[in-house]
Amino acid sequence: MAKQRRQSKSRRRRRRSTRGGAPAVLVLLCIVVAVAAILTAMTIFFKVRSITLTGETRYSAQEVAEASGLKEGDNLILFNKFRAIGSVFDACPYLHTVQMRRRLPDTVEIIVTECVPAGVIEDQFASVPDPKNKDKTIRIGGTGKWLIDIEGKLLEQVHEVPEGLCYLRGLTLKEPKIGKYANFSDEDLQKPVFLLLNTAKDNDILPDIGEIDFSEPYNIRFTYTDRFTVAIGSTEELEKKIRYLRLITEEKLGANVTGLIDVSDTQKARFVPAANE
Repeated sequence: MAKQRRQSKSRRRRRRSTRGGAPAVLVLLCIVVAVAAILTAMTIFFKVRSITLTGETRYSAQEVAEASGLKEGDNLILFNKFRAIGSVFDACPYLHTVQMRRRLPDTVEIIVTECVPAGVIEDQFASVPDPKNKDKTIRIGGTGKWLIDIEGKLLEQVHEVPEGLCYLRGLTLKEPKIGKYANFSDEDLQKPVFLLLNTAKDNDILPDIGEIDFSEPYNIRFTYTDRFTVAIGSTEELEKKIRYLRLITEEKLGANVTGLIDVSDTQKARFVPAANE
């Protein structure tokens, strides 16, 4: 009798288990159907019909749209946004930032900002160790003049230095390519070059700098306001050296004075008048 009761309870538990499993299967099936329906709707209804361009740039909306690789009829939701942005950067080197926004039901908005030229690098010849034979050297550089932005992005090759931009010499580029960032054969110059450019920009003196000579990393010099040669030595304590320079030129020297301003020693600044004065 006890055995029969145990068997009866066991059968009831199995029936409850069987009944409880059915709703779970139905829920899972509903989720699968819903996901399939959503994917189908996205594929059928959300198509790219227009591509708009927002932002001041030299490139036309058509040029940027073609560069993105997007075309009418592409799926608005499923297209690879990051690949499209990368394609725009590759084709449009003057662009500083590129964003893409999906505007339902059928529009892609491309939002851009443009690089601002900051200077021109003269790529000079240099002899470096041959990577295939350390006992030999190879000659690199000499590719000409390259227009750069403040971060060192190579924007284009130029024949002349545009007015209002500084000219950087004493540098050799490694495998320069438009749209890529400048790398120098002398890696010790990588930081000083852009530190000087950015510090000058932040202190509002970059437009007044003419030629910067990086031939000697610890004896960097530049021309300033067409009147002075400024010796900064290295870029250590550069902010302080720039403050000395501004103080001397704005408060201590007359309007027609020319010569050498040496701020390489952060404890004192020295002025040497031009020989003809």
